[in-house]
Amino acid sequence: LAGLVIMTLGFASLRLLGEIRVETVAFHAGSLLLSLLVFVFVGIGEELLMRGYVLNNLMLSMNRYVALVVASLIFAAMHLLNPHFSLITFFTIFFSGILLGMSYLFTRNLWFPIALHFSWNFFQGTIFGFNVSGRDDYSLIEQSRPRDTVLNGGPFGFEGSILSIGLILASAYLVWRHYSRMGDMGEAAGDPKTPPMP
Repeated sequence: LAGLVIMTLGFASLRLLGEIRVETVAFHAGSLLLSLLVFVFVGIGEELLMRGYVLNNLMLSMNRYVALVVASLIFAAMHLLNPHFSLITFFTIFFSGILLGMSYLFTRNLWFPIALHFSWNFFQGTIFGFNVSGRDDYSLIEQSRPRDTVLNGGPFGFEGSILSIGLILASAYLVWRHYSRMGDMGEAAGDPKTPPMP
């Protein structure tokens, strides 16, 4: 739901601002299913690596917030060779790493980051027609840009836009606030010396 809400807000805002145009709707069941499966595996694979392994191990040797920043920098660096990469996209993916890792700091559970990673990519690319990390694949809604701007993200896609950064930061704050209100900020949930839960 989080990925759907973020992408719906981004898509609707850019449509209202005239930053993107809807050209057509192209439904292909096979392509839709293939895209869904690809993004499921991408979400699982990248989260097992970046949050389950990298972030978890960094938390064993340093402050959890420092570990989150370092892991997010590594996550952003992994995308350096993606087509149309820029400074804005670096910060977008870095803050995405913060958002994806935020719940893991408190729960040591990968379900939320896996689900968010999947839904972010799936709704961004397959449903709303943005390029995903610079890659143009099948999408249900085929859209175009009157011009490339820092608002629509240009050829990199929504992740190359300053609007994306704003929505990611707002979402990360909401996740942090949720766990702080639940009282999950204590030593037991976040102590970097605590071994990972099975």
